[in-house]
Amino acid sequence: MLSGARVFITGSSRGLGVEMVKQLCERSSPPSLIVATCRSPETAGRLQELSYKHSIIKILALDVDNLEEHERVKSEVEQITNKLDILINNAGVSPKATRINLVQPEQMTRTFHTNVVAPLFLTKTFLPLLQKSDESQSLIVNLSSILGSITENTKQGGLYPYRASKTALNAITRSLSIDLKHQNIGAITIHPGWVRTDMGGNNAPLSPEQSVRGVLSLVDSYNTSIHNGNFFDNLGDPLPW
Repeated sequence: MLSGARVFITGSSRGLGVEMVKQLCERSSPPSLIVATCRSPETAGRLQELSYKHSIIKILALDVDNLEEHERVKSEVEQITNKLDILINNAGVSPKATRINLVQPEQMTRTFHTNVVAPLFLTKTFLPLLQKSDESQSLIVNLSSILGSITENTKQGGLYPYRASKTALNAITRSLSIDLKHQNIGAITIHPGWVRTDMGGNNAPLSPEQSVRGVLSLVDSYNTSIHNGNFFDNLGDPLPW
């Protein structure tokens, strides 16, 4: 699915986002276009270096939290291409102090806005570019977390903003998969694993390279009857809601 695809990725300046851009470019059959977005392209050194090497990368400024920017970015994308094949909602946040005695209202609202409201409304804005006149498939990929699984939350608790936001993102993904199926647009939610990034910390067992390799493999092998509307880890194994 990735070969020759036109891909849009949020949060591309660091962590999993920039690693996705790197690995996509290095594929033997790479996408034909990667629209890599981030809040401050001028300070995204690693992403800029990749764009110098690979002409398929187009960098656009986007703060996903600013919903008013979504239409502006869509217009900029339309100057580059009239269609997108894959939308990857990667940008996200995770507050640090989130035990019951420490959690604050602003942590809940900010996390929900970035992790839930922003990807939903960015997806809504980009639907005209994802809709196709032919029989080919488009795909929405939402980066979630096993911490959003209610079934698996049996011992640690806490993490109220992040857990709740990823549970909500999973629910949104399922609804998108139902609402957009007749338009030949699929939706999948993926747990990338516990990864050594700014968010995951240095004690995480996975490197960004390992995590992204699995995520992209799953995207590349997407099958509507198996994957649409469901929740998987970076190895392609199904996860409980």
